[in-house]
Amino acid sequence: MYAIGIDRGGSYTRISVFDSSFNEIKTHNFISDSLENFVKETLSYYASINAEKIPTVISCKGAMTRKEIRDYLYNNLNSKINLKKVISDAEGAHRAAFNEGNGFLIIVGTGSVLIYKKEENYLIEGGKNPPNGDPGSGKWIGIKYLTENKTDFNNWNDQKIASYTTEVINKAKNDKDELCIKILNEAFDELCKLIKQALTKFEKLEEINIALIGGVTSDEYFRNELNKYANDNIQNIKVKFFIPETSIQKASAMYAIKLNEEKNK
Repeated sequence: MYAIGIDRGGSYTRISVFDSSFNEIKTHNFISDSLENFVKETLSYYASINAEKIPTVISCKGAMTRKEIRDYLYNNLNSKINLKKVISDAEGAHRAAFNEGNGFLIIVGTGSVLIYKKEENYLIEGGKNPPNGDPGSGKWIGIKYLTENKTDFNNWNDQKIASYTTEVINKAKNDKDELCIKILNEAFDELCKLIKQALTKFEKLEEINIALIGGVTSDEYFRNELNKYANDNIQNIKVKFFIPETSIQKASAMYAIKLNEEKNK
């Protein structure tokens, strides 16, 4: 049986079709803008490949905390495609890293959030998207950098602002730019605050593995410097970061098959 997993992140949407062995056989990418355009693009793509009956799970940014997003997608898609569930992109990313197990996951892209499981419940730290961006996120880093350089970004969208994170990282890495190093260290400190807050929900741990997902974390320099900062500043625990091998789309497709099988029992 085929399955489809959709990752609607803050910047891009990825629709992937998987075969019964979960090999990706088709994919379609487009920019994430309005929910209305997402629905139109999704239905158009499904029609083009006759995918309306294929079990689907959508991992969508904001769906964990904003019921209106889940309702909108269900109301506009559920009767037209085989939509099994809408989950947050954070939950989709956690499933990609840990399947249905426990563990910490940090997403650092346009926004930032830490998601973890405790007693079968998904919990989050951060991810509230305040006006200046989630602390430590690409948008947050971009605003810090653009403000320091007195750049007028008031009419820019979040994606354009967050894109300047690449410039910050490259200047820190290649030019040892003091401002950029300072901004990144401030971002690392904000991300470590999320980890520390989550750790208060557990009894004392000696070591923790944390999965990293998101466009910003794809940079090796960023990951290495975050690892150094975390281990220097989070006391009495060894922190290890890793990049999950499974994509959010694949994890979502696997969940779609599970939900489909449960329904047919």
